[in-house]
Formats: sequence, structure tokens, C-alpha cells
Amino acid sequence: MEKELKKNLKRGADDLGVELDSTQLQQFAVYYRELEKWNRNINLVSRKRHDWTRVHFLDSLVPLGMDLVEGSERVVDLGAGAGFPGLVLKIGSPGLEVYLVEASGKKCTFLRHIIRTLKIMGAQVLEGRFKEVSDGWAGEFDLAVSRASAKPHLILESAEPLLKEGGRTLVYSIPQRTSSIKLWEKLTPTEYRVLPGSGLSGKWSRAVQRSTFNAQRYL
Repeated sequence: MEKELKKNLKRGADDLGVELDSTQLQQFAVYYRELEKWNRNINLVSRKRHDWTRVHFLDSLVPLGMDLVEGSERVVDLGAGAGFPGLVLKIGSPGLEVYLVEASGKKCTFLRHIIRTLKIMGAQVLEGRFKEVSDGWAGEFDLAVSRASAKPHLILESAEPLLKEGGRTLVYSIPQRTSSIKLWEKLTPTEYRVLPGSGLSGKWSRAVQRSTFNAQRYL
């Protein structure tokens, strides 16, 4: 199974324009195995969908292949859950300094376990809600990311005090959330352009005016 997993990850990453070496592939394989084990007792990800390679790991990597994330940035993941996308981005681009914000103590325990198991340097778990964390980390980050953790306007509000001058927010969203799509249209009624996407993740649109990205994904 591990060999097949690595093969699928490598093939999918290549399609996205993301280069993964043998060390990174091994880290992802261990990550996958530990996620599978822990998810039996803790609800880390949905148990109804089993194509985690595509749905969680490769989907989280998409911004790296589109040059939406720079390799040396300080990144905060708001609502990190099981580490998607923040920890996956860190493994895919080791130069990133990543902080994982998560309110669930059980999920934080899992994240710390993965960081420790994979011997990842430059990744830290911040346990607490968005507002609780913002008090001690104002203006500290180049980039905020969030994937399926809250409505876009809540992410924007939470990310703003955490970002440095000129900082950016990357929000993963899906077409089924029509209210989210309408919200983004209100925020940037005309200032956007469509970026080339992949068959994996569908259409991506970039909100130029606010330096904010909205990912609309067909999974």
C-alpha cells in the first residue's frame, strides 16, 4: 500500500507542478498512515471519503504548483484540523515557517504527534480559537491559509490582525458553498482574473485588489 501511495502522490504532485523527493514522499506516507490510525478514534477527517491522497494531500499542495506560496514565508493556518493545508504545505516546501491554529485539543495532540514523528523543524501548534491566538501574534505572518474551517468573511476578519503589512490570505473554498462565492463577488466585483488550474482542483480565481485568493475546487 505504501508503494502505491507514494506512486499516486508523486504522479499527482507532478501533474500539479510540485516536485517531491523521496524524503518528502516518505513523510507523506507516514503522515497518511498515522492519520488513518488516529482517525479510528478521533474524528480528524470524514470517514465517508477514503481518497485522502487526492482530497486532502494533493489538494493542499495545489498553491505550491501555482506559485501562490513563497518558500521562505511565515504562514499561519487558521483552523488547521488534521494539518490541511498548513502541514502539507510545510512538507511540500520545507523552507516555510508554519504555525497551525486549532481549537480542538485532540486535533492539536495529533498535529504535535505528526510534527514530532516526522521530525519537522519550523512548525508549531497554537492551541486556541482565532481571536485568542491573534492577541499574541499580531502582525507576525506573511500569509494566512484556511481550508474548510469557516466562512470566508470570518477567515478574512481573523487573518487581518495576524498579517504583516502587505500580507496575504489564501482561502480554499468549494463551488457548493454558493453563499461563499457570492461573498467573494461582493468583495471584489470586478478585480479578479482566472488562473490556470488543474484537472484535480478545478477553477482557481485570484482576487487581485485584496491580494486574496479564492480556490473553487471540483473534487
